[in-house]
Amino acid sequence: MRTLNLMPFGFTPTESLVYQVLLTTGPGTGYGIARAASLARANAYSALEGLVTKGAARVEGTRPKRYRPEAPTALVARIASQHGQALDALRDHLAEISVPESPTLVEIESARGSLQLIAHDIGRATSSVRLLAPADAYPVLTPALRKAAGSGVTLDLCALEQVELPFATVRAAHAGHQWPGQPLVAVVDDRSAVMAARVGADVRGHWSTAPAFVAAAALAFERFGTAP
Repeated sequence: MRTLNLMPFGFTPTESLVYQVLLTTGPGTGYGIARAASLARANAYSALEGLVTKGAARVEGTRPKRYRPEAPTALVARIASQHGQALDALRDHLAEISVPESPTLVEIESARGSLQLIAHDIGRATSSVRLLAPADAYPVLTPALRKAAGSGVTLDLCALEQVELPFATVRAAHAGHQWPGQPLVAVVDDRSAVMAARVGADVRGHWSTAPAFVAAAALAFERFGTAP
């Protein structure tokens, strides 16, 4: 089994290990988790409290306390939201000290990278979001989409599989159009866009603010929303 590494997201190595143990062995007491992780009890309790503070675990009961892991999808969504907020703050700060941006093209080389870019853009949306994404991308993007919906942003959401959200309709996209894999298309405020394709776990594509690229992404989105 691969060792889980949550360190890029602010977790310690011990917290990464203990979260993986919680997922694989199920809820337990600090003593039981310490034994399962082969850790000193003090180290295990410290890691468990760190996971609770960071939203990766919950405490149940009092004597003894039992620790339960948060679902992986919930943890990923929380991390994406937190990193999105940090990126927003960084972009705002950079905007204050830099010259105006020129049109940019960025290559996407991972599923995580594509969803981070899209979530970040959705979080800054002021008027509209058009999104065609795989069904399993929606749990990651839901916090940003919910925030946008609550701010009055118009959402036009599509998926090739059925997706249900409590705050917006996700309509069925047509699969008859040619695309080099499973499509991932996003257009935010007509100022930035993503066009990518997923084959298995591999995602390749681009994000850009170039007007011609954004217009092409909007046309691609419309094609998927129109019967062939």
